[in-house]
Amino acid sequence: MATIKDISKIAGVSATTISRVLNHDDTINVSNETKRKIFEAAEMLSYTKHIDKPKKSTENVLNFGLIHWYNEYQEINDPFFISIRMGIEDECKINNINLTKIYNDEAQVEKLASNTFDGLIILGKFDKDRINSFKQYAENIVFVHSNNTKFEYDSVQADFRELTEDVIKYLLASGHKKIGFIGGREKIPGNNEKIVDYREVQFKNYMRRKGLYKPEYVKIGSYNHKDGYEMMKQLIDENKSNLPTAVFMASDSLAIGAIKAITEAGLEIPKDISVFGCNDIPTSQYTSPALSTVRIYTESMGQLSIKLLLEQINSTRQFFIRVTIPHELVIRESVSEIKGTVDSKV
Repeated sequence: MATIKDISKIAGVSATTISRVLNHDDTINVSNETKRKIFEAAEMLSYTKHIDKPKKSTENVLNFGLIHWYNEYQEINDPFFISIRMGIEDECKINNINLTKIYNDEAQVEKLASNTFDGLIILGKFDKDRINSFKQYAENIVFVHSNNTKFEYDSVQADFRELTEDVIKYLLASGHKKIGFIGGREKIPGNNEKIVDYREVQFKNYMRRKGLYKPEYVKIGSYNHKDGYEMMKQLIDENKSNLPTAVFMASDSLAIGAIKAITEAGLEIPKDISVFGCNDIPTSQYTSPALSTVRIYTESMGQLSIKLLLEQINSTRQFFIRVTIPHELVIRESVSEIKGTVDSKV
């Protein structure tokens, strides 16, 4: 049986446009020539499922797609993206929206071509060719946590540069001068191109401006507990005679692994080394000691992406919106103040 995907191949028109034309949506702005191509292709393929049906009622359920740059296994190990996805799902339930989740594996990607979407949420980072390819599946698109879209699409982001600077300023104000950084590098699906993290970039730039940057205090791996453990163990082994007094971890998962390595080395947190995490995952408050971290409102990122999609569908806005989500330093027990060396000029 013919599908909208088959019509799209023949007519050279996106699946969303085809669906709206076949449903006699008078609000769609396409030429008569385009409409003609669609109806001719549908007729040629004996596609009659939607032809001659009345215009879709506004009371009908919208169909949104969530395209994830992770596969399901990768997502399970990254609370940051789980929280964003949960925010998306919650907002869809509130608005009676059908959500199709498409993870990054071959079996799931077929869902993209076999469905008709009113809008797409693109979660994560993709190369430019892949980004441009999404246009064929939906006219309404919002990107979440992507650094490749500029102002060509609506997007929702966290400001990792600013939050990194805020963490460093807090540590400096607490008297720390010897500050380390443990982070990770993400890879773009398909070409394995490594993406430099803004936290790493901003840490190096800010510490250099302060004249405090020490490359031996910086370790880069992947964003997981194991790498956090291994990199902290390596940092301690290589700097036994001159340890950093504080380390900013690019994620709480890294921090949890690092805490284990510090404890196994016979060191105390925060007496010997202070640890500052990022993301404020639920387990961060239950580490020993409780982890100071950065709270990023990740569920709100997901919720806002749905609100932006709905606003695209229901308005005639001619410009794109980029939303930057605020963050908050959550101070718990893993950072100490070095008495007598507090820096008020940070």
